[in-house]
Amino acid sequence: MAETREGTVTVSSGGYEVTARVVVSDRTVGVSYDTPVDIYVEHDGDSVSLDHGSVVVTDSAGQDLWAGDSGLTEIAEGHYRATPRIQNGTPIGDYTVSFVAFVGVDGARGPVLVRIGATDLVTFKVRYVSELKLVSRSSSLPTGATTTLAGTLMLRTRDAAGNYPRTPATGTLVEIAFDPEGSAARRTVGTAKVTSTGYFRLDTPVTATGIWYASYAGTETQHPVTAKTAQTARPHTHAIHQGSAGRTVNGAAAGIRVTTTDVVTTLTPQVVRVDFGLTTQSSLLSTSGLHLKGRRGEGKYPNGRYFGGTHKTNADSSAGYISVTMDGMTPPGVYDAGGLLVISSCTRPESSSGDCGRRQVEINDGTITTLTVKRATKTSISASSTSFTGARTVTLKGSVQKLQPVSATKAGYRASANTPVKLYWDPSGATGPQFKKTVYTNTSGAWTAKYRTSLSGRWIAEYPGAALSASSKSAVTITVK
Repeated sequence: MAETREGTVTVSSGGYEVTARVVVSDRTVGVSYDTPVDIYVEHDGDSVSLDHGSVVVTDSAGQDLWAGDSGLTEIAEGHYRATPRIQNGTPIGDYTVSFVAFVGVDGARGPVLVRIGATDLVTFKVRYVSELKLVSRSSSLPTGATTTLAGTLMLRTRDAAGNYPRTPATGTLVEIAFDPEGSAARRTVGTAKVTSTGYFRLDTPVTATGIWYASYAGTETQHPVTAKTAQTARPHTHAIHQGSAGRTVNGAAAGIRVTTTDVVTTLTPQVVRVDFGLTTQSSLLSTSGLHLKGRRGEGKYPNGRYFGGTHKTNADSSAGYISVTMDGMTPPGVYDAGGLLVISSCTRPESSSGDCGRRQVEINDGTITTLTVKRATKTSISASSTSFTGARTVTLKGSVQKLQPVSATKAGYRASANTPVKLYWDPSGATGPQFKKTVYTNTSGAWTAKYRTSLSGRWIAEYPGAALSASSKSAVTITVK
């Protein structure tokens, strides 16, 4: 996040007015690289061209930088550039830019060679390098779930030997912001403090798809920096469940958060995803530790169904997921999400070679969180008349069907006897649904009720669901003229 600095100077010569705008950006030390200085010339003639010119950059100790090409070259008409070089080991602080340029201006007053320049026209800063990394654990989650935004902030300062070692920015605050897709503005969600190992984290809800930003404001001697990472928020219609597990062994801390949602199975197989994200400065080593284990047996799964899966992880193995397939033959009930996980955790600041004193920590927890699997149901409703004049008694009818196994290998919808159905009347307007009564299906899974109706609106029939069956509802619209 280099700030751009500008300065302008204007001269009049030969009947022309010429303005030069000098642009340069803040820089860092630690390596040698060019420092572009751009000069943009505006004038009231017809054309302008560079005859010759030069740029001098003076460091905070008063020394001029002559290394590199400090002569001006033409990039485009009216745009000129010099590239003096910031050397490794040059002092930090305020640097100034001076220049002189001879430009040929042509127009109604004829050609004129104009000299323009200034001493110490622009001041820019040279500071030490700041290294900021950011990841979202996990980068794809159901909307409303909590993620851990984590990263490292390391500072480089010059030591007595002339080197620039990496040092944790202990105690420094990193600002976390989120920029959602669309027209909504970026907003700050919180701050995170850097630990003695250079690590920071912030737990925050995932509200939308967008970009997370972590920003370090910098100091007079340390360069400001911003890092970003993408976030996907997956839409869902069922309850979210999250749980965490952690363990510390010989100074190595390991933690993991597991995220699931409830499932409603249908005749069509569906992929169910279980997300995980490490909450410590670590990475996952095991490749098949996370699993789902059903608590209830049924059919060919008398002890409850077990789902294992190969982990799909991100680049640094700090987050990922497993996916399993469920269908109408999947036993409903509560499933435990847990596993035997081996995590490689850091115990000290990461060196330039990537070494952070990693140690293996084992987490063995069969129930980090749970999800509930229910089979789908179908509730229907119809009316004896849907459009009439004046008040009329309307006969409402419907049925309830539940998904269930019909053989050892096949599931289907079957009539559900003695099943409660709640009836709601939702009149046109903003009143909202009003509960009227509960009816029950007969042995054929059908129900009936009669109501006198004098207003337009909707009748809603809802099966509220049970431990193993999902709720369902449908509606019929009544128009009273």
